[in-house]
Amino acid sequence: MNRNFAYSFILLLASSHTHALNEGLFIEKILQSAHLFENAAINLEIKEIELLGDERQYNNWHWDLDGEVLLSGRLQNKDTNYTYTHQQIKSDQLLSTELSKRFFSNGSELTLSLSGSLPKTSEEKYKNQSYYSDVVTSATLVDAEINWQLPLLRNAGGALDQRTYDLAVLDLEDEQWVFRRFQEDIVASYLKSYFEYAILGDNLRLLQMHISQLDLLVAYIRDGALDEKLVSSVEQAASKAKSRLMASKGETHALTNKLKSVLNTGELEAIELIFYRLKMNPFGDIEAESVDLKRIRIEQLKNQRQIRYYQNTLKPELDFAFNASRAVQKGNYSSYSESDTTDVEISLSFEYPLSGDVGAKTLLRKYQLKARQLEIKYNSKLKDLKTKQKELQLGLQTGLEGIDFINNQLSRLDVAVIDFKGLLAVEVRPYVERLTDVLELKLDYNDELIEYHHARVDYDNLLSHLLVKSL
Repeated sequence: MNRNFAYSFILLLASSHTHALNEGLFIEKILQSAHLFENAAINLEIKEIELLGDERQYNNWHWDLDGEVLLSGRLQNKDTNYTYTHQQIKSDQLLSTELSKRFFSNGSELTLSLSGSLPKTSEEKYKNQSYYSDVVTSATLVDAEINWQLPLLRNAGGALDQRTYDLAVLDLEDEQWVFRRFQEDIVASYLKSYFEYAILGDNLRLLQMHISQLDLLVAYIRDGALDEKLVSSVEQAASKAKSRLMASKGETHALTNKLKSVLNTGELEAIELIFYRLKMNPFGDIEAESVDLKRIRIEQLKNQRQIRYYQNTLKPELDFAFNASRAVQKGNYSSYSESDTTDVEISLSFEYPLSGDVGAKTLLRKYQLKARQLEIKYNSKLKDLKTKQKELQLGLQTGLEGIDFINNQLSRLDVAVIDFKGLLAVEVRPYVERLTDVLELKLDYNDELIEYHHARVDYDNLLSHLLVKSL
């Protein structure tokens, strides 16, 4: 193999038929395995529920209905010649409803209310200690009101009232990135096992072929063609190969158990080794793509929201209000018992605590200092990630050079097909050593491939590229 081949082709896994289980399809299989992500998905759903609740609590129309029935009585006796109420029974039926809504756009609140009542009074009049007359009065009262309040300073734009909702939005976004990070880590873990499984499968094939070659050589020696004393050296080489074969089978078994959680038996059997043209872009904008940095930026936004809250808390309260009401009354007790009154009121209210708000000032200073902490945290994390990116880029390049070096060594070795008839006794040990050297190089080549693919998965995971490959 020449140098260009080593740089242009890297091992990939797929099946040889049309339904190839390539890297992208394997990632899809992982993401379809809901049991791997169930706990993290529940955490994400909880955040979505909390946000929906906060949104409805703040932004939805709130409709309240109240009702009340009253009944009261009074009995009194007086020693007088004047007319007085000896017995009085009062009843009332009240029903009211209120519809209110707060608006995200400007923090204002609109309230619509409607109420009605049916008061009734029955009186028994006495005069000179004896019954005089009955008097029954009743009325119908209906009140309608509309009220709109617009904060202009302290709570302008909902700076105070909308804090809980705004933080909930950022919490959900953060949880989405946590879920994304968890998915990437799970995919990275399984993808490494995916490559190991296929490459170790090639190791098993190489070891089994090597052992078969040595067994044929032992059989040829024992047939009498060569000195029997040569058998022990050949069997010793075969014994070492068998030990490595058993160890590789143990590793493969462990990988099989892990992969069975996302693949069925047929899909496992479909994994084979093929070559594909390398498409590795060693560059990536770590600052734009890192999930860890995105989460720190969300922390900064949450902190900025707290700063805005406490800055506005220290402002004067200046509110504009508009109120309009209409009261309709109809009764049977006088000419004044019927009325229709409309009131309109516009107000501008101002309030400011001259002694200040010590608690708000303290918390404002706290979050202002925390802003600097988060800036330091962001820069430090960015520096660490760039260092890690360079290390992985160097590791990938070193891996390619290692693969290229082994390829060059393999190209220099010439191991002919065994021709037992032409093999001399003095050539057995050198031939076995040459076979073993070739085997070791091929196994080293596979080890380099595993290390390379691990580094490539780590690099893609660092840049949050693994899930993109399934799209």
